[in-house]
Amino acid sequence: MVDTSYEIPFAGLACETGPLTWAQRHIWTIQNAHPHNRSQFHLCHLWRVPSGTAERDLLSAMGRLVERHQALRTRLPGSPGVLTQEVHGDGVFVVPVREVATAEQSQDDLYELAEELIGDDFVWDEEFLARFAILTVRGTPVWVLLVTSHMITDGLACAILKREFLALLDGPSTLPAPTSQPIQWAADERSRRGAETSSRSATYMREVLRKHPRRLFGEARPPAGANRPATNGGFPVVLGHGPMLGEHVRRLAARWKTSETSVAVTALAKACVEHTGIDSFPLGVTCSNRQLPKSAGYVGMLAQNSLIGVDVSSSTPARMADQMRRSLLAASAHSVFDQDELGEVLAEAGVDDDYVGFGAVGHFVNYMRLDPSPTAEQRVQFPSIRIEEGNPADYRIPSFGVVFTSVADDLGVRMFADPAVVPPDLARSVIRSCLEALQSFD
Repeated sequence: MVDTSYEIPFAGLACETGPLTWAQRHIWTIQNAHPHNRSQFHLCHLWRVPSGTAERDLLSAMGRLVERHQALRTRLPGSPGVLTQEVHGDGVFVVPVREVATAEQSQDDLYELAEELIGDDFVWDEEFLARFAILTVRGTPVWVLLVTSHMITDGLACAILKREFLALLDGPSTLPAPTSQPIQWAADERSRRGAETSSRSATYMREVLRKHPRRLFGEARPPAGANRPATNGGFPVVLGHGPMLGEHVRRLAARWKTSETSVAVTALAKACVEHTGIDSFPLGVTCSNRQLPKSAGYVGMLAQNSLIGVDVSSSTPARMADQMRRSLLAASAHSVFDQDELGEVLAEAGVDDDYVGFGAVGHFVNYMRLDPSPTAEQRVQFPSIRIEEGNPADYRIPSFGVVFTSVADDLGVRMFADPAVVPPDLARSVIRSCLEALQSFD
């Protein structure tokens, strides 16, 4: 039950309309494949309100945030194949308020409250793709909850919003203007320079696929229409927990003079080779694209999947990690592209055309270093590597994905997979071998 609500109005701002950015089209592909469960791709943000913050100052900071960033004032009208960004200059956010007994809420409890208060799917053409809620204790604000569609924000955009929100609580004049806005970003992509950038990315991916033509996890593809979850509720999910491996990865990266991502993906590549016998293959990787000019303060969706060529035929782990670092840097330099141009590349190579738009080979790998949550309860310690089943992922594409999360000293791995491509037993074996490989690196 909502106790009350506040309103955050805005008026007199510029109204603009334009096409989606390439990254929005990229994430739209997977959202479009899940029309009845797009809320699984929402991003939920939990912002602790500094003690002593007055209600008036809180609402003012939230209002300034809405005014600063077009993404928060955007709707996406249009037919399913041709969406448009529509930025509104006048409107109002209705913010539900819930009274809670204490500010010391667990992270799980906060997520449940966000789901209850503002977690429904967005009606893209009728409302803004962002919703706020406030939690209070005896009428005093203690938490701001924000849910956004992945169509308008990526993970780093969320970090920008949090940083600016806290700065705006100190005063409205402390922040520079945003470095860019989504409408302008889309226009830049459609310039001659944007076309040249996309062409270079397409050429790079074409060359990777030429050098590494073999499909990971077998050459045979599921027949058309067979890409369906085998379990009730979605693709099977495997969770791996590596105690102290987060710290181990950081030490290895420092000693080998490479990145943590390179170390982790090297271990994954070795595990894939061990269980498939394929030692040269293309691998989809997620790139934040936050190295691009004007991206540092940009609130929008920038991430796209790029491609690396993996070859582990004869290398020590340290040399493999160095080569992986070079491959990841090359992928990052070629991770901005027009979806239509990527489709042409895949059609030429005959690789996973079902997944045009989400990844060049229908799967992806991501590595995230996360700070321990300020709301986290005491972590359960495990003495050794542990593999378990997670809740099924309601995915239809891509065919599989692997996400590494480094939190404090530990490392977690989450793999979802279409069982027609990667059977559950094989997925469990790959994740265990990946963690054991990391453990063996020295």
